[in-house]
Amino acid sequence: MSGKPFRHDEPNRHSRRKALQVAALAGAAALQNGLETRAAENPVDAGPSVPASGLQPAPFPVHGLLENEGKTYSNWTLASTTQPAVYVEPISYADVQAIVQDTRRFPTPVSPVGSMHSVTPTVVNNGGTLVCTIKLDEILGLEKDNKGRQVVRVQAGCRLKKLNLWLQARGLEISFQPEMGEATVGSVAVGDTKDSSLDGAGFFSAAVTGISYVNAKGEICTISDSRDGAEFHAFKCSFGLLGIVLECQVEVRPATLCTSRYSVLKCESPEQLAEGILRLRKACDAFFASIILDKLYATCDQRFKAGPGAITPASSQPVFNSLRMAKRSSIQHGGFQRPNTNNLQPVVKEITYSRADMVNEYWKPTASENRLDFQFYEHDLAEIIGVVAKSYAFTIAFEKKNAFVPNGWAMYFVTRPESARKPYGLYSGGPGISFAFDPIFSNPADPKWQLFAKEYNHFAIKILKAKPSPIQTQWLKTGDLVIPEKLAHPRFTTPYYAQFLG
Repeated sequence: MSGKPFRHDEPNRHSRRKALQVAALAGAAALQNGLETRAAENPVDAGPSVPASGLQPAPFPVHGLLENEGKTYSNWTLASTTQPAVYVEPISYADVQAIVQDTRRFPTPVSPVGSMHSVTPTVVNNGGTLVCTIKLDEILGLEKDNKGRQVVRVQAGCRLKKLNLWLQARGLEISFQPEMGEATVGSVAVGDTKDSSLDGAGFFSAAVTGISYVNAKGEICTISDSRDGAEFHAFKCSFGLLGIVLECQVEVRPATLCTSRYSVLKCESPEQLAEGILRLRKACDAFFASIILDKLYATCDQRFKAGPGAITPASSQPVFNSLRMAKRSSIQHGGFQRPNTNNLQPVVKEITYSRADMVNEYWKPTASENRLDFQFYEHDLAEIIGVVAKSYAFTIAFEKKNAFVPNGWAMYFVTRPESARKPYGLYSGGPGISFAFDPIFSNPADPKWQLFAKEYNHFAIKILKAKPSPIQTQWLKTGDLVIPEKLAHPRFTTPYYAQFLG
């Protein structure tokens, strides 16, 4: 899978592509000319491209931050630490090309990262090159793609919170609006996500219609759903193992408001709990549940479309902001304060708001702080009663033996597309509804939590037949998931990902 490298003999209407190709030949001049921040009148997917004959690797320097003195880096939970030979924060596309082309200065594997919020060892690249895209974070503008859809063109390092705020100011939104806004566009375009979205699939890459990236030869390539079909949809399942994402086109729509109706379920059996969740979900447009499984208790968020609007209504304030900050605190600290479920009722029964306002940012914790840690599993909706009941039995048995239970479980619902649009990994089972069932805790280093996560991991994958994620499910072993070899190039494949290739 090689994509379509830009060529330098495009017509004038494709002047941006000409500029991109010049970057490979001119290097530092690309930075001075503002290559990556040019206006967005020319879509990423505006026509076929072929390699320029005789193109040689460009021997130009990297202008972004470069550290090669043995510094260590860690993910957000501090559970995974890595010591790459080189850490780089490119500030131009020419920087990214130079990094990929120069195998002497930038040893293989070259691994792209964003905010490093993944809970798994996906950031680990000891002795390799870690390329952090957070300085390539411009929102380049709105445009129409080849299918007439309105899209935003945005650089890979842009955080979801920033993108949501930019669109909100223009009365627009993307369908994917999770509470955690630190994830970068490039990482979620080719990675795993989940959200109980209103009128959306529930995973970010479903709305991505075009991508430009640097391939293993150091060429800037473009790929899109309108021109590349199966190749494009496969690329979005690649976790960055086929190239370093530079830009994405993401479909947008007029902003809408959401009404959340909160309620609690306190049940006598896990089957009753699952049936109650199904009943509430059927009566709304989107649904999320925060579950204390060992107590057979759930706080339920029924979401309803509430008409056009980009800003949370003044009538919902200051209650909404208090709710937002409480949810932010709970997520930041991993829900470490388990509520007393006796006669507990939600503080807010119903509220109308902009979901873009609920996308929060989080500080990077210290090792002494409580912080969110979790496991992720995808199940088909038809299995929900069995999954909840068997997970409850597992949890109660583990508690009796080890005096430990997770702080809670998060349940999201995601709409699966046809398999051609999601051919590998999560949500690749063809049209239908999946639910994510995530146990959460507040201390990644707690040995009892680690034991629970490891044992439940085996139980969920082998017994319940759940699909895990290499970036959201810890303690995976070879065979727990398979990434097709055609979705990985050796230049970008770390040992962590190599164990899953098949």
